[in-house]
Amino acid sequence: MSIFKIFFGRNKNFDFNKDIKTVEKEKLLPNSKAHGFPIHRRYREKIVNKIVEIDAKEFVGSFLECHFIDCKIKIRCSAKYTYVLTNKCIFENCLIWAHTKQIGGNWNPKFKNCSFKGRFELRFENKLFNCDFSQAKISSVGLLENNTLDEITGVNYPIVAISDLKNNLQELDKIETPDTFKDIIWASKRFSGLLIINIEEFTSEPNKLWNSMKHLEFIKTTHNIV
Repeated sequence: MSIFKIFFGRNKNFDFNKDIKTVEKEKLLPNSKAHGFPIHRRYREKIVNKIVEIDAKEFVGSFLECHFIDCKIKIRCSAKYTYVLTNKCIFENCLIWAHTKQIGGNWNPKFKNCSFKGRFELRFENKLFNCDFSQAKISSVGLLENNTLDEITGVNYPIVAISDLKNNLQELDKIETPDTFKDIIWASKRFSGLLIINIEEFTSEPNKLWNSMKHLEFIKTTHNIV
């Protein structure tokens, strides 16, 4: 009999997965130094139920190919350092909390069952699975491997998702839109997948813009009923 069955096998009310997640998270401490400055230097580690500070001060460490599970990830550096620090990582059941705006470039970790909080304006290279953006502040985010909203929640008006932008550009061109909106569409057209965009940031009349394009099947938001 396993140790878990010895302690919990007779308690039918015990939910192992649920109770494990209620354990208070501890901060993951740096495990290395660079010129006397403490940094994280981790490679292919599995990190479970921790508060993890992603930061870059005098020196930059890394979490190369690490697997984070049930963690609270606090990002306190710019996107260019976040990319370096989290190269090829996996985040599962994590809160990704950007305390510093994540603006510019691509991000290549894999995300599953994650929620995002803070400001994001970048591109995700890998497909996201069952991820929630309801707490995030989005200007424009590209999801290069997600072609639909099937795996994405929290795209609430004035946030809208435009699928397969590259192949639907001609239909969008038929709509009268502000120049600022046209500019972001033009800049993103060479990428496939989803473009998630806050239309309030690209026009002073978001309802007018929405009403002009809400009939298009490749544009989605929870506000589609309006």
